[in-house]
Amino acid sequence: MLEQFVAFGTDIVGLERLLRLLQAALLILTCYPSLLASLVTLASSSSPSAVIDVVSTAASLLQLQNQLNLARRTIRLFWFLGSFQSSWKLFTSRDKGVEAWLGVLAQSAFGMFGLMESVTLLDLARGGLTLFGPVEAARLDQEAQVLWLVALYASALGSGAKMLALLASRPVPSSGEGFGAALDGGRGAAHEGEAKEGKDGQVRAKEQARKHKEQQRRASADGINAKAGALGSKLVADLLDMVIPASKLGWVKVDGGLVGVAMVCSTLLTGLTVWDRCRRRLQELE
Repeated sequence: MLEQFVAFGTDIVGLERLLRLLQAALLILTCYPSLLASLVTLASSSSPSAVIDVVSTAASLLQLQNQLNLARRTIRLFWFLGSFQSSWKLFTSRDKGVEAWLGVLAQSAFGMFGLMESVTLLDLARGGLTLFGPVEAARLDQEAQVLWLVALYASALGSGAKMLALLASRPVPSSGEGFGAALDGGRGAAHEGEAKEGKDGQVRAKEQARKHKEQQRRASADGINAKAGALGSKLVADLLDMVIPASKLGWVKVDGGLVGVAMVCSTLLTGLTVWDRCRRRLQELE
């Protein structure tokens, strides 16, 4: 577990997810003063000599949120190049269905959103260097939320379309016991065994056909379930993330604490994918 956590923390995507989770937790605390006051009271009771002001603590947490946001944007500085590359690969692929076109739209919008985040990083960091000025940078950052919302919407539609296509392509057994191909192969093996070895050969052939049929059924079901689970997690994460740009644009009125809760849930869902990837990588190294 410790090795997997180290691998997750040193992974660039995993590190960004950890910072996002911390930022979301701080957002929840600052949006619910009663919860923050309870934590401050608990901290004060554990250390009577320390006097903690709730207002100053909230201000410090808000400043820490901004710093975490800038740190995450710095990590994602060139991620928009990967989005554009993925979009181009999907666009130049030969067989393009609805899922591919939705992927092109989603990755292109993600790339444009990431590009806007990168070019306004210096202005929003307020370190003395500016490209557009604080007012123009804030306006560009606000308008970039539309691109993020479009990207999430297209990504969610693409995940839903892939899930439907996956369920539609699920093999249907010709009988209640298994796949038709495996059953036919079992019959052929049974007849051949009967011709060569008699009754004992027929029994062994039927047993081998049954085992092969069961293995084929389990492998197919496990593969479909794994793909459907990954697509379902991605779909839910995209839907939860849509709350963030929609609330920033003022299109929906959502409490800031609920935005933080949605942010926590989507971060856990997407972080779980990175966590599993790190686990598989460690297993390959063993």
